[in-house]
Amino acid sequence: MPMGRSAAMAAGVVVVGLAVIIGFSLTQPVELPSRLVASVPQLLSEPAGALGGDLVLEPNGLRIVAFGESEAAAMATLTESLGTPVEDAPQPCDSETDLVRWVRWGNLSAAFPDGQFGGYVIGVYVPPDSPELRIETADGASLRDSVDELTAVYGNRLAWTGQEETGFSEPIDAFGIDGFDIDNPTPTGMGGYVEGGREDGHVITFFAGQPCGPR
Repeated sequence: MPMGRSAAMAAGVVVVGLAVIIGFSLTQPVELPSRLVASVPQLLSEPAGALGGDLVLEPNGLRIVAFGESEAAAMATLTESLGTPVEDAPQPCDSETDLVRWVRWGNLSAAFPDGQFGGYVIGVYVPPDSPELRIETADGASLRDSVDELTAVYGNRLAWTGQEETGFSEPIDAFGIDGFDIDNPTPTGMGGYVEGGREDGHVITFFAGQPCGPR
């Protein structure tokens, strides 16, 4: 995958974490930060409708906050809905000195480039430090959906865009909805990752926006 701002979404996924084991870090391009995460195979919270129930995964934001909204306003809304974040720290984009603020609530991370809400990532594998949020897309898809379920929801709006190596035996498959491509993320459309193959796998990540800002 090309690096720089075209790899912004990959950086976001690293923030959330992929399928890795405690004590191991994800194999990744050298420009991206290494993070230790834990596998969380079971839900840690009640089903959607409780914590995070007013948020919806959309191509232009999280419904209650839209991309382009000021950092202060978006943080106020998200904190009111989700409570105090469990992580709030800068992460590099183009270089170690080009930093973007990432804020995390459970398995949901929001990025704030240039003082604005720019992108989000939600994933199955996160540190077990807070309840896992169950937030659906506007069309009703969610984490842990099978490929069959994902395809039933999106049909020909869904396209496979590539594979990413995880450092373990099996790569993960990237998908885009409505033309989204991880190598060229835009504010329209959304993408994600499937673990376990394009036939029998399950969704482990959704993401949207431009976490490092427009190129």
